[in-house]
Amino acid sequence: MDPIASLSTTLLASLSPDPPTRRAAEATLLSNQAQPGFIQVALALVTAQGCNPDMAARLAASVLIKNACKGGWDPEDESPVPKLGEEDKEFLRNTLVPAMISLSRSPSLQVQLGEAVAEVAESDFPHRCPQLVEQLVTSFSATDFAVNNGVLTTAHRIFGKWRSEFRSNELFTEINLVLKDFAEPFLQLFQTVDALLFPTTPTPLPAGTTIQQLAQTILLLVRIFYDFNSQDLPEFFEDRLAVFFGPGPAGANGLIGRYLVWDEQALQGEPDDTTPSPLAQIRAAICEVVELYAKRYEEEFTQLPAFVSAIWELLLNPNTDELLASRAMRFLAVVVKMKSQQHLFASPETLERMCEKIILPNMAIREHEEEMFEDDPAEYIRRDLEASTESDTRRLAATEFTRALMENFETAVTAIVGRYIEQYLQQYAADKSVNWKSKDTAIYLLTSIASRGSTSAVHGVSSTNVLIDVVQFFSNNVYEDLNSEAVHPILQVDAIKYLHTFRNQLTKEQLISVLPLLVKHLANPNYVIHTYAAITIERVLFMKQNGQALFEQADIRPFAESILVAIFQTIQSADTPEKVAENDHMMKCAMRVIITSRQSLIPTFTIILSHLVSIIGEISKNPSNPRFNQYAFESVASLIRFVTAGNPETIVAFDDALLGPCQTILALEVTEFAPFIFQILSQLLELHPPNVLPPSYSALFGPLLHAALWESRGNIPALVRLVGAFLSRSGSTVAADGNLVKALGAFKMLISSRLNDHFGFELLYSLLEFVPTADLSPFMKDITILLLTRMQNSKTQKFLVGFTKFVAFPCAIQKEGMGVDWLIGCFDSVQNGIFQHLLPVINNGFGNLHADNRRIVSVGFAKILASPWYLQQPQNAAWPLTMAGVIGLLEKAPTVEAGANADDELFALDWEDTGYQASYSALKASAPAKRDLVAYVGPDEKRFLSAELAKASSLAPGLVPSLIRQIKAPGVADTWLQYAASVGDVYA
Repeated sequence: MDPIASLSTTLLASLSPDPPTRRAAEATLLSNQAQPGFIQVALALVTAQGCNPDMAARLAASVLIKNACKGGWDPEDESPVPKLGEEDKEFLRNTLVPAMISLSRSPSLQVQLGEAVAEVAESDFPHRCPQLVEQLVTSFSATDFAVNNGVLTTAHRIFGKWRSEFRSNELFTEINLVLKDFAEPFLQLFQTVDALLFPTTPTPLPAGTTIQQLAQTILLLVRIFYDFNSQDLPEFFEDRLAVFFGPGPAGANGLIGRYLVWDEQALQGEPDDTTPSPLAQIRAAICEVVELYAKRYEEEFTQLPAFVSAIWELLLNPNTDELLASRAMRFLAVVVKMKSQQHLFASPETLERMCEKIILPNMAIREHEEEMFEDDPAEYIRRDLEASTESDTRRLAATEFTRALMENFETAVTAIVGRYIEQYLQQYAADKSVNWKSKDTAIYLLTSIASRGSTSAVHGVSSTNVLIDVVQFFSNNVYEDLNSEAVHPILQVDAIKYLHTFRNQLTKEQLISVLPLLVKHLANPNYVIHTYAAITIERVLFMKQNGQALFEQADIRPFAESILVAIFQTIQSADTPEKVAENDHMMKCAMRVIITSRQSLIPTFTIILSHLVSIIGEISKNPSNPRFNQYAFESVASLIRFVTAGNPETIVAFDDALLGPCQTILALEVTEFAPFIFQILSQLLELHPPNVLPPSYSALFGPLLHAALWESRGNIPALVRLVGAFLSRSGSTVAADGNLVKALGAFKMLISSRLNDHFGFELLYSLLEFVPTADLSPFMKDITILLLTRMQNSKTQKFLVGFTKFVAFPCAIQKEGMGVDWLIGCFDSVQNGIFQHLLPVINNGFGNLHADNRRIVSVGFAKILASPWYLQQPQNAAWPLTMAGVIGLLEKAPTVEAGANADDELFALDWEDTGYQASYSALKASAPAKRDLVAYVGPDEKRFLSAELAKASSLAPGLVPSLIRQIKAPGVADTWLQYAASVGDVYA
């Protein structure tokens, strides 16, 4: 079959709803993608060369190319996507842009290839892909604006990264390189479009061109203008400020400013459409540009007052789009804070007008927000909690503007807004059922003028306006809604949110007193109400005082069970796996309650566990929400952690409840859950006594070593830990069962990978620690050859660090049959005397050791330094270098803070701050207890090294101090000898 047609068939099969068909096609694609030239066939399919394939297949091929450029370009990338060869990369560098341009009539395909171009540029531009800008510029057309928009969209994806990058010489070199070729054509295109939209005489648009296309061109040009100016003011633009901002050939407001006053009916959008109109998008982008200039280039931006006036006028229109209104208020908030511009706002009349005409109208709830509250409650909450430049609402922007005014005019604005708050509350009191919106606005206004300093959904308000008593306002106006079922649901949400916002201003006793009301709202059928109740409970329980948890298990004990039952009932009332997993806020609250309650849950843990097992079983049918999944498994891990700590015998109940469901999920190949399952199994197994494998686990070990499981990178960290847990309980039986060879096969696969070699070392350390020396020794020659081959052919700093620990490990741990002589024997079995030549290389690994590894490495090398073998010639020529390296290692900060409590660290961890990894998410509550494999040396490794050298010196008088004095680093030898003398160690 023709390669293009064959690929089309396979891609369509990969979209099949039939799981076996889909998986088979995905496996075929993964295999073929590793073949040279495959990506060229995929691009031919996208551009439909020589055939007329299904559009779905072409789109799938375009996505495949994008993902290949994203995950397969860099050989160090952790993505499982097969890596592209240099020939295929060069092919894409030369053909992607022309292919993307050719698809101007197929925007869905063009978008994917445009993103692919941006991914290539991220890695290779400008050094390995210098032709990119020329390819883009030469693609501009005087008449085809579909092509132009494709080029500009791709350019913006490439240049947009500059906005968030750190300033550096390399960055400015790249920007200047682009400007050299792109700036002039950019300006010419801007002027061309402007002339089409504002002709001096009536002129028809080019054939096939619409005003909507031209509006999109202007939008992209404005965004790229921002990209170019985001780091510094380039000379090209500084010389043409009048062209862009006026007064100039394009009018008083320039090429950019004229679109703030342009009134083109065809671009206005429908009045009841919440999607920003094309004109609103252009104006919003302009607001971002002038905000940037106000912040960064105030001295050069003499046109600022004119733009303040123009944007102010836009806000006076009550029908201004949401996006534009929020961007405009953000701009004004920036200008208000500028000392040089405060005179524009300082008069009482101006402040009054801004409060009346800008703040009040934009604080009021809009009809579409009411509809969202009812029809899309999850989005309502997301927009409220996750304020960003991508999803600002009028209210959030109005709040930001109000707080900006408060920074300079606090007393006046507090008085003005306070007067309106009283009016709104009076309106509400006159007719509570009809005028509920008035109270809603009043609460938002109060929140905006009461909050000072840092304010966020994650941490709450850090400080408040001294002119506002937020606790008194809560008592007088908010508490009644928190305690009432008769008020409008939005007012109930307002009451809960008020508590959430000002939780730091309430005492612990006040918070405990309202906790039962929040618990009651957890059972409310209204999605927003019970979700905000969960969010608030979770944040309240997370509060700290002087770095310590404010709430302890005794505080939460009276409410814990009722909170958890209410949450689980609400979650489990959903009728599909997707709906069960929809509300991650509820599950996060359950997790926080478990972490806070700790051992107080022992009497009821079986009920809680059964709910969690049921929920996980349901969502395993179709995992759809990674956050929910994480919190659900964290809840299980937390329950195991704290309940077994209080009553170790409960491990039997956990085994009984979890082993069966875990095996079922693994058997069903729920790949998203496999890493979680492996971590839970590790946690359970590690709670059993050492050196004894419970019978219920014995059948699990063999299947864990199947190669297919190790091919998924997301599984590897948890699998390595789980294999280590099995070895710690059954290391003596591994060889007898024939599984040692399989485990070594997994080690070989991992250690050969630059991405996974550190996990290979972790597996090797477990084998060294737990497998009897007599069983492992026959394999050590092959293991050592593998490590040395990798060291020679593909050494990285990460690999060297792992290798350094490998050398130290068998010397440091007290294990029968192991030690320095055993280690040297492993290397001598490969080549006699090779170890002494490796020691200077290994010395380079000391500087990059992680804090957790410094102790065992320093102890292991103390043993090596004190060994008769290393003190003899010729190998002792490298001894001073190793000694200096170990001394440097010992001088680093201690690895563990004294008194650190793992449970307190778990409480202090905020999942909002940690983020997620696409392939693997560690369960923080499941983390194993830290083990000190060299506890026998005592707390001071430095003292141990000195004592070991003193023993060695007694057997070879004069040799140790002589070698120490050969250390070349100034002062190191004398300092060490003085230290040894100070602790009573005599080097004979």
